[in-house]
Amino acid sequence: MNVPATREDLMIVNMGPHHPSMHGVLRLIVTLDGEDVIDCEPILGYLHRGMEKIAENRTIIQYLPYVTRWDYLATMFTEAITVNAPEQLGNIQVPKRASYIRVIMLELSRIASHLLWLGPFMADIGAQTPFFYIFRERELVYDLFEAATGMRMMHNYFRIGGVAADLPYGWIDKCLDFCDYFLTGVSEYQKLITRNPIFLERVEGVGIIGVEEAINWGLSGPMLRASGIQWDLRKVDRYECYDEFDWEVQWQKEGDSLSRYLVRIGEMVESIKIIQQALEGIPGGPYENLEIRCFDRVRNPELNDFDYRFISKKPSPTFELSKQELYVRVEAPKGELGVFLIGDQNVFPWRWKIRPPGFINLQILPQLVKRMKLADIMTILGSIDIIMGEVDRLEYLKEVYGMIWVLVPIFTPVLGITIGVLAIVWLEREISAGIQQRIGPEYAGPLGILQALADGTKLLFKENLLPSRGDTRLFSIGPSIAVISILLSYLIIPFGSNLVLSDLNIGVFLWIAISSIAPIGLLMSGYGSNNKYSFLGGLRAAAQSISYEIPLTLCVLSISLRAILDIVEAQSKYGFWGWNLWRQPIGFIVFIISSLAECERLPFDLPEAEEELVAGYQTEYSGIKFGLFYVASYLNLLVSSLFVTVLYLGGWDLSIPYIFVPEFFEINKAGEVFGTTIGIFITLAKTYLFLFIPITTRWTLPRLRMDQLLNLGWKFLLPISLDIHDMFPMVTGFMNYGQQTVRAARYIGQSFMITLSHANRLPVTIQYPYEKLITSERFRGRIHFEFDKCIACEVCVRVCPIDLPVVDWKLETDIRKKQLLNYSIDFGICIFCGNCVEYCPTNCLSMTEEYELSTYDRHELNYNQISLGRLPMSLIDDYTIRTILNSPQITSE
Repeated sequence: MNVPATREDLMIVNMGPHHPSMHGVLRLIVTLDGEDVIDCEPILGYLHRGMEKIAENRTIIQYLPYVTRWDYLATMFTEAITVNAPEQLGNIQVPKRASYIRVIMLELSRIASHLLWLGPFMADIGAQTPFFYIFRERELVYDLFEAATGMRMMHNYFRIGGVAADLPYGWIDKCLDFCDYFLTGVSEYQKLITRNPIFLERVEGVGIIGVEEAINWGLSGPMLRASGIQWDLRKVDRYECYDEFDWEVQWQKEGDSLSRYLVRIGEMVESIKIIQQALEGIPGGPYENLEIRCFDRVRNPELNDFDYRFISKKPSPTFELSKQELYVRVEAPKGELGVFLIGDQNVFPWRWKIRPPGFINLQILPQLVKRMKLADIMTILGSIDIIMGEVDRLEYLKEVYGMIWVLVPIFTPVLGITIGVLAIVWLEREISAGIQQRIGPEYAGPLGILQALADGTKLLFKENLLPSRGDTRLFSIGPSIAVISILLSYLIIPFGSNLVLSDLNIGVFLWIAISSIAPIGLLMSGYGSNNKYSFLGGLRAAAQSISYEIPLTLCVLSISLRAILDIVEAQSKYGFWGWNLWRQPIGFIVFIISSLAECERLPFDLPEAEEELVAGYQTEYSGIKFGLFYVASYLNLLVSSLFVTVLYLGGWDLSIPYIFVPEFFEINKAGEVFGTTIGIFITLAKTYLFLFIPITTRWTLPRLRMDQLLNLGWKFLLPISLDIHDMFPMVTGFMNYGQQTVRAARYIGQSFMITLSHANRLPVTIQYPYEKLITSERFRGRIHFEFDKCIACEVCVRVCPIDLPVVDWKLETDIRKKQLLNYSIDFGICIFCGNCVEYCPTNCLSMTEEYELSTYDRHELNYNQISLGRLPMSLIDDYTIRTILNSPQITSE
């Protein structure tokens, strides 16, 4: 890594390998000049599992269950390349029906892979809701996989010369229904994401790759096609039966992150077209090549030996690879997936070299991120679409008591505020669950209302870790300053006409002044952590707070130059239409945007939640100190909503057009206590109704980059707030941004319509174990063994990838037949590939529908003559059986 020697203020930060947005154990050493990336060095080697060497010590049948671990999001492609290599080496023909089935499975796997790229990619730039939507469609794909293969992810379905099993009855109709449904889902993604102005700001023109660069770096897949090159191996090599279908290669010419997104979205639509054509035209016939059941070499098998027992079952697991070499490739979702194979007239490959597309595409990352912003690293890395499976090669109780005694004098207001915060957390979880079509917290109290309290209690008793080289005083004081400064803001909030803790004449300006103290605590926390991530997060928080405090102050200037109680009284004189919401609608919008930024809520949560900073100034915190930051965030959100209610929504006034609520409930005639109670209720009701806006915003919009965030504050909100009291300059300012503002509002509104429309739909998740998934007939769960059917042929031992079965037998010389004594399998490390069941000649093995690991015996499951009651204890004279039963006679022998 080349670091310029002339600059002394450069910062080197470490990203990964344990990182929420690295898409695996990838490590990046990044050199920064402020927010600008000077250099980036990827570091690999944290997940190297030796897949190539494992292949050279396994037969193809034994190795097939391993290959799905390369790219566990596109497992069908790894199986396809594994069987295509020996098929071409041995010139084995695949039946037409098997080829059609393979194409269907490959395209379904392509859709599943692109879906699980789309969700994390959007989460990388702050949009959390699409991450939940993609699981809705992906689970439907996995349902189809499970019905056909028996497993949802690690399928072990492809075979040399075909597939393991034919499609079950009704599967084709279900798949066609899925195709029709999925097209509507893609349309939703496009409405929610594609034209979203914040999304476009984050991806358009970011990570541009030119045509020559794409070719010189050896890129493939969407990375290559997004740069203007129409290269797709399904068209070029025409493997399987892709040339029989009508579909188009998806490509773009801009070469940026947006183009790569559009290519993958288009590929999912084209995959549906291919699947529909394949399902409608799938021919009859066998699903495997029956000719390869014969052995290549001529020999005379002896009675009871392995080949004799196996010859009539399936393609031989001892299939020999001829003495040749070749390179085979397929068009995987991430690019060209290839295998270089050298056979040596043996059952094991002499050389098995994998060309993973993610590993090749990742090489260009350092060049793409140079001269970009720090936040762009996650955008560019996400647009590359990597999977590290294929990329990689190689004293506390005293603190609690002290805090309780400090809070005793102010226990009552703090209790009320705490309940308010818990209500916000519960409300946010329920609303987000509805938007994302999942079930929210349900089992911690009625409707899950105690879940937030349980989370807080857990943080209270968590260990507080202190950085060894940090400033412990600043590290400990920082969270307290952030919380206390926000708590002081509650002093001036009028919850009712006669209820305010401190009626100060400076009104809302006290809140603005106090909120300026919180960034000081964040800076102290970042500096005291002795961590570059934390320090960067503290600097960002301070910059963001300063940028949005000025528009926040200016937009309420005209309505806040009086006591805060008088503000509510002035609005209540004219009823509903006298609310400041109608007098200053633009100021109301500016206030909302600025307050969201002050609260660090999406899309303005960059200082504490940007992916490349892990958790910003919170990175080094744990236990109750981390909980204080969490509480401060929701306290700030609650106080901001209360000020919106007081300043713009009439406070405790409940005037609704044509409905005289005070007269209806006779509030004016009620006593002072009752009237104050009603006022508190009305204020809180408006506050929590308004909270629906920031909560929905969090789960709808992606995150703004730091420079975009500052531009919005200084170049857009500040000029508008300066002219907010004069209509003509304000209108003129809007005209400067008119078209851009209208377009942004249109697409943001469209995004809100998509997310809100999901709130009325049924959740797609279930509560396990109360609502169990109904497994398919071919589900591969716990193995069942029938002792009487076993002939001790040891086929299961030869096809097992990890040598689990242990078979003990003895030869009966009088009848020249093996007698099984003991059979055992350790379920603790079984990967449920189903090879033993599929290749057993006597069908003595079967797989049940049990899939809960809690029901498994983690020790060996033994089947022997003693356990079956076949032999009395006194007749045991076999060494193997005595070993199993730990007989003391062993030592005497």
